[in-house]
Amino acid sequence: MTTRVYLGVGSNLNRENALRFAVAKIGPLFKNFQKSSVWISHPVRQGEPDYYNMVLGGDTEASLEDLYACLQKVEQLAGGELMFNNGTNFGIKRRLDIDILVFGDTIATKPCKLPRHDIQDYPFVLCPLCELDPTLVHPLLNIKVGEIWEEMEPRLPEDRKVVKTTIDWSVEAPQWHNVKD
Repeated sequence: MTTRVYLGVGSNLNRENALRFAVAKIGPLFKNFQKSSVWISHPVRQGEPDYYNMVLGGDTEASLEDLYACLQKVEQLAGGELMFNNGTNFGIKRRLDIDILVFGDTIATKPCKLPRHDIQDYPFVLCPLCELDPTLVHPLLNIKVGEIWEEMEPRLPEDRKVVKTTIDWSVEAPQWHNVKD
């Protein structure tokens, strides 16, 4: 059975390479693979650099558990590095964050909470998700994500707005191997 999946992917550390790495590793896991534009958002934590966010989508025949394990491995392979920004040392941080937003109409708490509990709360998730599929119906709220975005976007304060950016996808993804394959 094929399931439509959407993933939220973000990084505020070696951002462009982290997103290239994610696309290179995740793309082969899906049929009908899609990637949204890249969106810049401000961090919640003061002093951290801005985030680059995007949504990836596609169809899979993998179980939720198997896909979740694969995505955890991609995060581990991306590894981490020292984050030093504006004179603040944040220590070693992971380069990549990947969240399953929806796995078909699945509602679950294990191995992760589905649908992702904060899809409707964050412009950096909702905006790129709408770019790929504005007619997607949120499995719990029973509302199209495009309708949620239409209500949210005009009310966003400046510090929560997202801005589209571009990265050069022709640059080869890094070969990070921070755990054994």
